[in-house]
Amino acid sequence: MSTNPAAVPESQPTIQPEAGALGRITGVVVNPARTFAEIARRPTWVVPLVTLCVLSIIVSGLLAQKTDWRSFFERQMSKNSRFDQMPQDQKDNILEKQVQYAPKFAFAFGVIFTPIFVLLVTLVYWGAFNLFNGAALTFRTAFGIVSHAFVPLIISSLLAIIILLIKPRGDVDPEHFLASSLAAFLPDDAPKWLAALGQSLELFWIWTMVLVAIGFSAANRKKIKPAGAFLTVYGLWAVWVLGKVAWAMF
Repeated sequence: MSTNPAAVPESQPTIQPEAGALGRITGVVVNPARTFAEIARRPTWVVPLVTLCVLSIIVSGLLAQKTDWRSFFERQMSKNSRFDQMPQDQKDNILEKQVQYAPKFAFAFGVIFTPIFVLLVTLVYWGAFNLFNGAALTFRTAFGIVSHAFVPLIISSLLAIIILLIKPRGDVDPEHFLASSLAAFLPDDAPKWLAALGQSLELFWIWTMVLVAIGFSAANRKKIKPAGAFLTVYGLWAVWVLGKVAWAMF
């Protein structure tokens, strides 16, 4: 009498739970492709954007307190030949207004500019990938990708806060206090076009662009290959940088 072997149940694929908001922030650093694929399936953006805005406000507030704005603007004016031709009373008037409004502008920069900048970057790359790559992504998906791609700027903001807390007032250069760009290592008398180029070659921004490319590629792998994603991201960025350099030459 023969017996039939018991049926062995097929093994089911292991479904990994989705990461939470903080898990996604760390995930874009340690495992960006997988994390961005998850973000594309269920887009979120509130936590990284709010975190970046809050840190930007703190950085702006510290900059406003720690910077000797009069000395900073005097150095800036000394580099501009047009100011040399102005009467002294006119120079003093301009300098007083700059010193008066600079701290307020620095604070407003953190409050207003950060979310607007994330929105503008999203619009540019959302349009570019849909137009040139046929990505067919929704704006919500693109905004989730870009918001999480800005995690390197969250890291740079944390580093900036530490540096600004340590440095005494008057020992802060508001343009290069983090020294993460090529411009921070250029001499004061460097040509304007070279300074503009150096400002664009910034470590955390280059890292952010890498994540933008990975994010859009992970969102639609059928139509966006990694090479094409990097070409789109850095191609548009190169056009922007060349425009800045050309403007600085005139």
